[in-house]
Amino acid sequence: MLANTLKYLFANVLDVFRRTEVAFASFGAERRCALRLDRLGDRLHLMGERINLLRSRMHDEVGEAIDTDHALRNALRGLKEDIREIRCQLAGMQSPQLSARLQRAFARLGNIAELTYASADKLQWEIDEHDQRFV
Repeated sequence: MLANTLKYLFANVLDVFRRTEVAFASFGAERRCALRLDRLGDRLHLMGERINLLRSRMHDEVGEAIDTDHALRNALRGLKEDIREIRCQLAGMQSPQLSARLQRAFARLGNIAELTYASADKLQWEIDEHDQRFV
């Protein structure tokens, strides 16, 4: 009888340890996911800053076409497509069951993606308008 009770208690302790281990692994996975989302947000933010730097330098009067071969505009178009893909994926991943940390990371990345997309779109249009004068 005592042996059965000890076996039962030992099984319960092992079960608690397994559940704790799974919970910590889950917490670690969420943390790693949030860190990856933050790093992606940081890279997109830097891209947005570079785009805005290009836009500010473009306002200095340039006496020739900036993008005659459309390479920059095509790169901006590709960036906008990538950002659109990221935003669609983010929308599909939102869930009320996510931790507060993951929800903040998703929201931050979504905001940065939106701002970077708008900056890329503005630069693309400004280059088009600028280069139209030299065609």
